[in-house]
Amino acid sequence: MNDFNMNENRKKNFIGSIKDSFSGRKFRSGAYVTATSAVVIAIVIIINMIVTQMGLQVDLTSRKLYTLSDETKDYVKNIKEDITIYLLAETGNENTDFQRIAKEYEKQSGHIHFVHKDPILYPKFASEYTDKEISQNSFIVVNDETGRSKYLDYSDLVVTEFDYNTYQPNVTGYEVEGEMTSAIQFVTNPDLPKMYVIEGHGEQEIGEAFKSSMDRLNVQMDTLEILKTESVPEDCDILFINTPTKDFSEEEVDRIKDYMMAGGNAIITLDYTSEELKNFKSLLDYYGMEVTDGILIEGDSNMHLPNYPNFLVPEVVKHDITDQVIDNKVYAISPVASGLTISDTTRSSLTVSPLLQTSDTAYAKQNIYAETMSKEKGDIEGPFYIGLLASDTYNGVTSNMAVFSAKMMFDESMIQGYGNGNLLSGTIGYMSGDKSPISIASKSILADRIYVTQQQGILWGALVILVLPVFILVTGIAVNLKRRKR
Repeated sequence: MNDFNMNENRKKNFIGSIKDSFSGRKFRSGAYVTATSAVVIAIVIIINMIVTQMGLQVDLTSRKLYTLSDETKDYVKNIKEDITIYLLAETGNENTDFQRIAKEYEKQSGHIHFVHKDPILYPKFASEYTDKEISQNSFIVVNDETGRSKYLDYSDLVVTEFDYNTYQPNVTGYEVEGEMTSAIQFVTNPDLPKMYVIEGHGEQEIGEAFKSSMDRLNVQMDTLEILKTESVPEDCDILFINTPTKDFSEEEVDRIKDYMMAGGNAIITLDYTSEELKNFKSLLDYYGMEVTDGILIEGDSNMHLPNYPNFLVPEVVKHDITDQVIDNKVYAISPVASGLTISDTTRSSLTVSPLLQTSDTAYAKQNIYAETMSKEKGDIEGPFYIGLLASDTYNGVTSNMAVFSAKMMFDESMIQGYGNGNLLSGTIGYMSGDKSPISIASKSILADRIYVTQQQGILWGALVILVLPVFILVTGIAVNLKRRKR
C-alpha cells in the first residue's frame, strides 16, 4: 500500500512539474519568442508574395547592373512613339540579366514593350528587320509606328577579355543599357549627327574601337577628300582630322575656315610633327592655339604612368566635354603628346577653354632622340595644355574646334582601357547640340580595377614592403614585452 501511494505521489509530482514548466516564466518567455518568430516569418512570406505578384524587384548589386541611369530614364520617359524590344533567345536559355535590364525600360515608359521571341518557334521573324545572322540572346528594337529598327548582336552587349590560361574569352561586363538606349534613340530620331573624316594627308587610320563608339553614339561616318570638293558638305555636323602627317593646301584650309565660320564643328588630333605643317598650323593659329616643339615629359610623378613620363595623366579641367571623365572617376591618358598654348592675342569673338593640362613641372623635350628623358638645356618649360576647345561666335553663329595634342588619344587601347572613350563621347555630345547622342558607360561584373600613377605606386609599395612589416614587428615586440612584465 505504501508502495502504491509512493507511485501515485510520483505521478502527481511528475504531472505537476510538467504543468509548472508550461506555466513558468521560462515557458512564457519561450512561447513569446516562438510566437513572435512565427508572426515575423508569416509577414515576410506575405510581403514576398505581394512583391512577387506586383513584379517589384530591388537592385542590390554594387554597380547597379539592373538600374537604368538617370540619362536613360529622362530620355525614355519623353518617348511618344510605341517601341518594342524583342529578345531573341530559345525558351529556357534566356539570359536573365539581359531580360531583367530590358524589362526596366518597360517600367519607365508606357510606350515601351518587352517581348520574348524564340527563333525556333519564329524562324523568319528576325529576317523582317535584319539580314544579319542572329545570335542567341540578341535584341531587335523596333519603332512600331515608323518600322525603323536596329539589331543588337550578343557580342555587342558584353565586354570580354581573352583569358590566356584557358584561351577563351571571358565576359567581364555588360553593354546592354548603352546599346539599348542608343538603339531606342536611333529608331525614334532619324535626324542623327553626321561626321566627315578628312583623308588625303597621311592621317592616322580610324580604328575599330572608334568606329564602334560612333555606332553606339548613332553618329553616321563618311570620308571626305576636301581637296576634291568645293566645300565641306552641308550635312556635316562634325569634321574629324586625325593626326595628319602631310600639310594641307591653302585652299583646303580656306574651305575648312568657311565651314567653321558657318557654324561648323571640328575635332582635331595631332602629334609632335604637327609643328612642321605650316598651312595646317595656320588653321590652329586662327583659333588661338599654338603648338610647342618637342615631346612632353611630365615632371610630376603623380601625373604620368609608372616608368613612362611621356604617358601623361593630365589634370582634367571641369567642362561639359569632360563631365563624363570626371563623373566616372577615370583617367584620360595622353601618350607621346606635344604641348598646346593659348595665343596671347585673340579676337574678341573667340574663347579658348582648357580641357586637359599638365603640371607646372612638365617640359617639352626638344631632342626627341635623346637617351635620357631628364630635362636638358634647351627644353621648354611648362605648363602646357593637351586639350583645348576654341569657340568662336560671330553674328549669332558659333563654331567649335576641339584639339587634342596626342596621336594615340583615341586609338584602340586608349578608348577601351581608359577614360579617353568618355572624353570622345563628351566631345561628340557637346558638338552635336540638339542632335546630342546619349552615351552610357558599360558596367563591369568584375572587381574594380585600380589604375595608379608612378607616385601612387611608390607610396603603396612603401606601405606594403616597409611600413606594414615594421608596424607588425613593433606590435609583436610590444605585446611580448607586456606579457613578460606580468
